[in-house]
Amino acid sequence: MSEHPQAPEAPRPSRSPRRLPTWLAVLALLLAGAVFAQWLRTPGAAHRASRAGSTTPASNSASASRALDIRVRDSVSGRALDSHLVVIARGAEARVHDLGITTRGGRVAALAEGRYELIVSAPGYDSLSTRVEIDAAPVLPVTVWLSPSMPSEALDLLALKAAACAQCAVFSGHVYDRSGRPVAGAQVRSSQGAGTTADGEGYFELSAQLPRALARDSEALPATVEITVSAKGYRSQRLTGLPLLNDSRHLIVDLEAGAGSTVVIDRSHVQVRARQREDQQRPRSAADALQAESDAAADEDAALDPRRPASVAIAQRLIAQAVSVPVPSSIRVGTNCSGRSCSGVSVYGFEDYVGRGLDEEWIPSWDADSLAAGAVAYRSYAAYYVAHPVNSRYDICNSTSCQAFNADSVSATVAAAAATRGVLLTRDGKTAAFSEYSSENNAWDSPSDGLSCVNNDLSCGNGRNGSPRNNWPCLSDEVGRNRGCFGHGRGMSQWGTQRWAANHGRDWRWIANHYFNNNNSPGGMRNAFLANEGGGPGGGAIVLDGFESGVGRFASAPTASGSTIGVSTASLAQQDCATRKNGSCSLRVLLKDDPAVASAWAVRLLSGGGTPANNVELVRNGGKVGFWVYTGASGLSASLSIDDSDGTERAISRAIPSGQWTWLEWSLGDAAQWNAWAGASNGTIDAASVRLDAVWFLREQTSYDVNLYLDDVQILH
Repeated sequence: MSEHPQAPEAPRPSRSPRRLPTWLAVLALLLAGAVFAQWLRTPGAAHRASRAGSTTPASNSASASRALDIRVRDSVSGRALDSHLVVIARGAEARVHDLGITTRGGRVAALAEGRYELIVSAPGYDSLSTRVEIDAAPVLPVTVWLSPSMPSEALDLLALKAAACAQCAVFSGHVYDRSGRPVAGAQVRSSQGAGTTADGEGYFELSAQLPRALARDSEALPATVEITVSAKGYRSQRLTGLPLLNDSRHLIVDLEAGAGSTVVIDRSHVQVRARQREDQQRPRSAADALQAESDAAADEDAALDPRRPASVAIAQRLIAQAVSVPVPSSIRVGTNCSGRSCSGVSVYGFEDYVGRGLDEEWIPSWDADSLAAGAVAYRSYAAYYVAHPVNSRYDICNSTSCQAFNADSVSATVAAAAATRGVLLTRDGKTAAFSEYSSENNAWDSPSDGLSCVNNDLSCGNGRNGSPRNNWPCLSDEVGRNRGCFGHGRGMSQWGTQRWAANHGRDWRWIANHYFNNNNSPGGMRNAFLANEGGGPGGGAIVLDGFESGVGRFASAPTASGSTIGVSTASLAQQDCATRKNGSCSLRVLLKDDPAVASAWAVRLLSGGGTPANNVELVRNGGKVGFWVYTGASGLSASLSIDDSDGTERAISRAIPSGQWTWLEWSLGDAAQWNAWAGASNGTIDAASVRLDAVWFLREQTSYDVNLYLDDVQILH
């Protein structure tokens, strides 16, 4: 199942030129003018031309530009989409020479070497922004997968259908040709003998039976089935090793035109391959192996060393308080990979990637808390690679040399990703941790299991996880006792998550903390903590403003303060009872760009009009201030300012994850959380009691409207 589109059609051999009659030449010029005028009338065309940099004619720049093939598809169904595309040059040398229209859902951009931002949107879909870099490396075709704005319940309904049968697995999917057109009438057959025919949209649905014995065994690997898809005029495709789950799985199948031998694609689960020889488990070149070792050592400076007071202080801070870490909005995935070398690129919304990829690493029939813990590790690992890309063309590969991924979706793992949306691991409170995991991390090589031992350090012994040689301290993990060591010993044990959840009733938070920080007893690389958890303020908190009866103390417009920059006076703050975290209402803050100002946004949303007497007293000793916040936008952060005895102090900013309610909190007594801002302020809260001045929202400049929702501004004495 290839995820990248067919390359642009090769030009046909040219014929000897013939002189055209004059009237035909005139007609050709008129038609060319009409086509160009139509392009300008296309929605966003003028915007593209004005924002894309140079539009030097191709004849003058062909030698300086490279052709980038861009396709746009629905991430749920896989169908090709008519889209609005903006390419923005970000580097000094970057130039967009042409943005030609190809087939439905596709463009070919002629780009000079340089860095670009690609913004893709379509009606009814969440827009997506990604980066493109054109350099000396080969240009790879890019497929952008947009998520529908309204979530589909189809996968969940099919999962209920499978559950009602108890012994059934339900496979659904769509069949397309390489250009994204549905292949109506495609025949779909399973190795169990069941069959069906794809409808006019290429959609099919097929059931299979689970073996009764395996259905009751939480430790067993799933049985498998083969599915073959065939259609006249196309090469048949056989998917082997598909796990049989009492759940629903949706497939996106792209058929190759022509005839010949069947295309066989091995869909065996990573956990099946983990039981094979090491060189079969994770095939990689010597260069890829060196890179993997480099990745594993990349965070060594972040290891907790008792001899380094700074690293101890960071760990203590992360234990003591909730933190907020930026979550990427999108991820570039290398596809059709051998090791880390890939021939295509797929771009997904970041959370869409997590929901679609988790089933390739965790077994979807595992306990829900095992899957949720896995989602946290999977998300963190991916976020690390967005910040440290494999190369200039993609952030991460879809093979086991990076993190296994496929465009399929399974109901249970999509739900696990949604339940932990935005939650990831951090070692510094600012960035995503390199969150390693492997199949079975017990530090004991069973002499009788016939399995390859991957860990190069078994000093921890049976019933314990770790690899001290690689800076991962030993961890007591009895659920792995007498299990083979076909894991590298670093980070999370995937089978361990299942045993802790299914056999011992541990929730996903406990499991993640167990493997990554020894349940608040960190050491070495086992010092990563949960971020963006949104746990709330705990007991004893007082609601300063819940916005149940109005805007409360936040009656001022976002631009009422002279310190606000970047947004226009059309911005507003008003009560909203359609979106809220608690109670019935929240405060909606709509931010609109000021086109006359190119600066980054800094919005000071005043509390009590900025007058200290209008605000509630806050006690410094043990005091905290926080609020719930929600936004669908990316790249936003928040802060607070406090009126102190010597001026106004401003808190460090905390990132706001998109698409989820998040609790953000600041401690009044922690000097590391405050900076001097106005008056004679000194970056420390000195007075025994102070008052809230404002809530701040910060973002790089954008022309798009941004909606935020603020709820339950709370204080803790």
